[in-house]
Amino acid sequence: ICDQVEDPKQAKGIVKRAVTRILTPGMVFDPDTLDELTANYICSYDEKSVSFLDSTTGEAFYYLISTEAERETLLQALGPKEVVLPNSLFIVGKEKNPKRYFSEHNSDEVFNPDWPQTSNLLLSYAVSMQGESLLQLITRFQKRERFGKMSLPSTVIKHLEIFENYRGEKEGSLFEAIRRTKTSTGSRLLKRWLQFPLTHLQSIEDRLNEVEFWYNEMSLNQEVRKHLSFVGDVERRLGKISNPGCHPRDLNSLQTSLRAGLQVIESLGKRFPEDLKLLELQAQELVQKISSIIVEEPPVQMKAGGFIQKGFRNDLDELIDLSSNTQKALSELESREKDTTGISSLKIRYNNVFGYYIEVTNTHKDKVPEHYIRKQTLTNAERYVTEELGQLEAKVLSARTRRIEVEIEVFEELKKKVLSLSSDLLRLADYWSEIDVLSSLAWLAMEENYCRPGFLKEQKVELKASRHPVVEQEISHSFIPNDITLEPNGCMLLTGPNMAGKSTIMRQVAIISILAQIGSFVPADSAELPLFENIFTRIGASDFLTEGLSTFMVEMTETAEMLKNSNEKSLVILDEIGRGTSTYDGMSLAQSILEHLVSQSHSLTFFATHYHELTKLSEKFPEIKNSHMRIREKNGEIEFLHTLASGAANRSYGIQVAELAGLPREVIGRANEILKGLESGKNVEKAQGEAESAQLSLLSMVQPTEEDQEKDRLLSELRSMTVHEVTPLEALNKIAQWQQSLS
Repeated sequence: ICDQVEDPKQAKGIVKRAVTRILTPGMVFDPDTLDELTANYICSYDEKSVSFLDSTTGEAFYYLISTEAERETLLQALGPKEVVLPNSLFIVGKEKNPKRYFSEHNSDEVFNPDWPQTSNLLLSYAVSMQGESLLQLITRFQKRERFGKMSLPSTVIKHLEIFENYRGEKEGSLFEAIRRTKTSTGSRLLKRWLQFPLTHLQSIEDRLNEVEFWYNEMSLNQEVRKHLSFVGDVERRLGKISNPGCHPRDLNSLQTSLRAGLQVIESLGKRFPEDLKLLELQAQELVQKISSIIVEEPPVQMKAGGFIQKGFRNDLDELIDLSSNTQKALSELESREKDTTGISSLKIRYNNVFGYYIEVTNTHKDKVPEHYIRKQTLTNAERYVTEELGQLEAKVLSARTRRIEVEIEVFEELKKKVLSLSSDLLRLADYWSEIDVLSSLAWLAMEENYCRPGFLKEQKVELKASRHPVVEQEISHSFIPNDITLEPNGCMLLTGPNMAGKSTIMRQVAIISILAQIGSFVPADSAELPLFENIFTRIGASDFLTEGLSTFMVEMTETAEMLKNSNEKSLVILDEIGRGTSTYDGMSLAQSILEHLVSQSHSLTFFATHYHELTKLSEKFPEIKNSHMRIREKNGEIEFLHTLASGAANRSYGIQVAELAGLPREVIGRANEILKGLESGKNVEKAQGEAESAQLSLLSMVQPTEEDQEKDRLLSELRSMTVHEVTPLEALNKIAQWQQSLS
């Protein structure tokens, strides 16, 4: 963006212009164009730290890191719009993450020696993009700790649909389902809590105590929420004021926000913290100052003036009177000239070329006095000026120009005053945001009938009448709650058909745990939970074709990460693992993964599968508890009861589910025929296997003939063939080979 950088009155020749601001995805022109629920971070990193900055709000912080994995977790969680790196890291960063927006910036400038180099680099870049006025808003980088926060990998956030559903929409996400906040800053804070749930028990209990207070004080809650709805986005309003393009209306918007925030403080009474009292007084003084200086409805264009109230400065009042009374003075002069000259049609007018002039039609030009000076001749009239009119013009134009200069001077002083208080105002904004989130969680609990969770020292889950917070708000009929119990180091092995609710059950345990650890009440009649340090999920199928990864490869990659990092303080959710390959491969992998989780990781695990053979593992591992989703079957039709029950499901009902999905009747009929044949084949093969086993035991001393050996080889080869992976042509060739070997 280019602007004039010198006063046109002082310029000799063409007025100098220069680039005053540079816009990038992270350095925007107008914060009002951004999603108000999402921070607009830029970030910088090296091997020791990661720094984040939001130039629209002044939020600035950094994390100290020791591994690349920690850095990637933060980048994925916070989703910066732009990554700023020095030359030494720029190329490598772009090669490793081609989808991110990278900018190169080299600087040794140190704003604060206590900050890591990434913070200093980031602030240097921001100032180079948008000017030093940004320094008035961004006063410090806050150090944040990852210790005491739950680890939620980006895959978990995606699988659990925390911020958006599988279609990339906000509707249907957990965030939208629980969001009852009244301010944009409160919504962004709630999002941050969901990104980093707590693991420190006392911190969680402190939040829960506050939510319970607001739950029990609903009349106060309602009053405070009414005031909060007018607070608006204090952070981004301060960000706009720090910009060169700040307008008087931005100051009025801030004043409106502060006034509403002060009403929140008044409603809180003694609950308002003592250490913020001084900030309250400063905010009150600032509100009074802005309201006494800026007019209620400032004009859109500042260059015309008229945005500073009369009564603030005496010299300005005189200029306002003079510039405002121009029309009156001109009317009086026009009346006098009409009376003096006797020209009734005489008019005083103005244009940009000649300024003020007296216009007389040709009919009356013989009455024009001698002291009138001809300025311009028209077809039907003459234009004149007089010494008195010239003096009035000079006085009026001088007053108007001076008035605008004084108004801008007053405005800039007021801006400077606001920005000098920005760090204090941001502290108040943080406080209002927290009140907004806590009171909104209480409102949610009241609306949706949530309970306060309790926390256990042992790794055990005990949920009574638990529900999925998103699904229950979206379905038209009432949600069916379920009791869910899992003993220490336990694993719930879920079987049953698709659409029965296995995924919902597992997801709701994870989501309830996250809600509990951000300090929220949860959708259940009662909830006793452990403190999880991390949650791992593998749900659904997804390809990353551009990265050369198939669904099965993605599944195995995510599972490998899960097995490597899960421990006794982890919650693990696996849904239909091993289905992207052949049946025996998949079943073998699923069993091996399950055994590892139970015997090695000792994490609390929910494992949904269609491999019914795995249910026998409960005989070997007492930690495994077989469960299923109940089905009611009548006259060949099935009804999903969405109720969790103990024990393994007796069948998968896959063909019935396909019929409900609308597959053609002939396809369903043929599938049933094939299924009967396969099941019959299994029984024959089983009986034949038993007979062969018995025969072998009786004749084990008899030496088999060469023909018998050949038959055994062919039978073995036939049994090991994976039919669904063989093409028809390959099958025919194989049969031909067998016939030839038997002839």
